[in-house]
Amino acid sequence: GEDKSADVAIVGGGSAGAERANVPEALGADRSGPPEVAPAAPRAEPAVPDAIEPQAADESEPQARKGFWKRAWDVLNAPIPGTPSFGMDREMLGQISERLSATRKILVDRVKDLVRGRTRIDDELLEELEELLIEADMGVKTAEAALEHIRQLARTEGLEPEGVTGALAAYLVGKLGEARPLAFEKGQLKVIMLVGVNGTGKTTTLGKLAHRLTLEGLDVIMAAADTFRAAAIDQLEVWAQRASVPLVRHEEGGDAAAVVFDALSAARSRNADVVLIDTAGRLHNKANLMAELQKIRKIVDREAQGVPIESLLVLDATTGQNGLRQAEVFKEATRLTGCILTKLDGTAKGGVVFSIRDLLGLPVKLAGFGEGLEDLRDFDPAVFVEALFAEKTEEAAV
Repeated sequence: GEDKSADVAIVGGGSAGAERANVPEALGADRSGPPEVAPAAPRAEPAVPDAIEPQAADESEPQARKGFWKRAWDVLNAPIPGTPSFGMDREMLGQISERLSATRKILVDRVKDLVRGRTRIDDELLEELEELLIEADMGVKTAEAALEHIRQLARTEGLEPEGVTGALAAYLVGKLGEARPLAFEKGQLKVIMLVGVNGTGKTTTLGKLAHRLTLEGLDVIMAAADTFRAAAIDQLEVWAQRASVPLVRHEEGGDAAAVVFDALSAARSRNADVVLIDTAGRLHNKANLMAELQKIRKIVDREAQGVPIESLLVLDATTGQNGLRQAEVFKEATRLTGCILTKLDGTAKGGVVFSIRDLLGLPVKLAGFGEGLEDLRDFDPAVFVEALFAEKTEEAAV
């Protein structure tokens, strides 16, 4: 039959320039299943500079790396001096607490006002406490469970009203569970796939994550698999250039699964450490969206067998419980491993953090506390709750 092909751009950041590879259109022609490469048109792999080609194993290599060459190797592979921390630690309590001020005012401050001057924990106090928790967008299920916990402590351990705030904080830390940050290893490929509705900050989050990982010394490739929006592709190209990261992209309206196929192929050729995949999030056509996400996941599972895969749901904290209800669509379409919560600095609905595990059964792995590149942080439940319930905030570091 006739051999049709589509051009795929692999845009390199910095001085890498752009490369062109001829890829069979048959990759995305059949939307009923994973794309297949036509045997008659073997895939031409992107040109890979010798310096980053995967090197054959050589048992003598470690012994050969001595003296000057060992020192040069150690210097070139050492962490970049001044690389910022992307964790949430107690040294940042003042800054994080300041960013959470809107949520603290509607949740913590009001709870403190509620129990002030009370002499006992009765049904009236508990009813008012439940209303406060729900208004802070904690969700009915989480609020009811928290109230039952407080009621039990009052009944069995004699909890007094002045101890309610501390008991609530301790309960919420336990509710969130242990910190589950993303883990990466140099030389071990990992795939990160971001899903979520349009407007949650998904593409920006992908760009910030690419910037962070390159600072940490990892080789990253980005895949612009939201082919429905030209703006998303253009936005990722800006991020790719900013972080000096190669970007695999097709033309607007192309097959998203084919983009992912090419990104994984490029990752193998370049011996990359991380593939970051941006995806579409248009809920007005739910059936097509689910089919597209399922197809992408099939390609990842097939082409990256044995590779650790994170499928992360990006949620906008300002949408609160509404965002969680929309998220159910993505649970049906792909196997989620965690959440990224964005825009926590600009909302009074930060209580939604506590209902994510109840409603979605997922850990929060990253949290966004601002517009800066360093404001996307590994989420630590204990530090988050401590900052939220802090008595007073220190001046935030700029």
